[in-house]
Amino acid sequence: MNAIATNNNRPGPTSLQKLGWLLRREFWEHRGGFLWAPLIAGGVFLFFTLLGGGTAQVVWNKARLDPGNTTTINGVQIPTSEVRLADILQSASAEDLRQMGEAVNAMTLMTTFWPLVVFGFVAFFYLLGALYDERKDRSVLFWKSLPVSDGLTVWSKLLMALVVAPLLATMVALAVMLAFGAILSGFILFNGGNPFTLYWAHLRPLELLGATFAALPIYLLWALPTAGWLLLCSAWARSKPFLWAVLVPLLAGAVVSWFRLFDGMTEGAGAWFWKNVVGRLLTGTWPGSHLLGYFNAGKSHLLTASEHPFQGAGLASGWHLFAEPQLWIGAAAGIAMVLLAIRLRRWRDEG
Repeated sequence: MNAIATNNNRPGPTSLQKLGWLLRREFWEHRGGFLWAPLIAGGVFLFFTLLGGGTAQVVWNKARLDPGNTTTINGVQIPTSEVRLADILQSASAEDLRQMGEAVNAMTLMTTFWPLVVFGFVAFFYLLGALYDERKDRSVLFWKSLPVSDGLTVWSKLLMALVVAPLLATMVALAVMLAFGAILSGFILFNGGNPFTLYWAHLRPLELLGATFAALPIYLLWALPTAGWLLLCSAWARSKPFLWAVLVPLLAGAVVSWFRLFDGMTEGAGAWFWKNVVGRLLTGTWPGSHLLGYFNAGKSHLLTASEHPFQGAGLASGWHLFAEPQLWIGAAAGIAMVLLAIRLRRWRDEG
């Protein structure tokens, strides 16, 4: 009897435990989009890198076999067949080496582009269908029967899209970055160069890691308006949430532009609305969309705030935006829309 009483009095799972279970559920239901889609995108990029590099190698080999081809190095023409990468590096000036280092880091950072862009599409449509799909297939009735609140359910979907999934996509992007370095090292070695002196010695891994991971907090805050808007449309729309989510901001922007043309509004009003309302509602799920926040009138100093875009607090990470009101106003608007989506999920049904 005492054992039974102990079991009956055992405290239930805490909200934090429930949130962990909900996040696991979201991952296992959507791991194809959040994990495999960035992996496949990175794999496709690496395949075309090999294909493009192989094609360039064939062209270069043909040029070297032609005794009439010459290459100019430091103003001196030498036969292409005698060109060696090590000789080019040895004759380079300090400024040439600095520019080479910048180019190496920029090229390496750009390899993260495709996995993160594909993740942006996945996050957009995940948020758009997060609350609509469960009403459409009636699974919302099952989930509402569980001891999990509407608020905890919606917040778990938001955290999956803006915290957990971006971290996964970033890890995939870093793996692609390393694989790209290995491929490039292979081509350098094949052409008689030393990949450690030509590539890895110029790489700034800590700054690249800093620029990549430091962008995650900015992504969370910058994407909140888009995430809140998509969840709101997902909770509200009875059908075709994509059309509602996209057409309403676009039509609003068109109306503002129309009034600017025919009602004497200033030219900047229309541009401001498209950038700060339409743009923030539709583009936030794509990593790097925070760069749009730099291009404000009178804010050009942000573009030169760092020596190069690879520092952890530089252009790529976007930490300068923490001092900008537009970041916090947009985040507050996003949270307000999330709270409204929670209320709609609580009362919305298809009956």
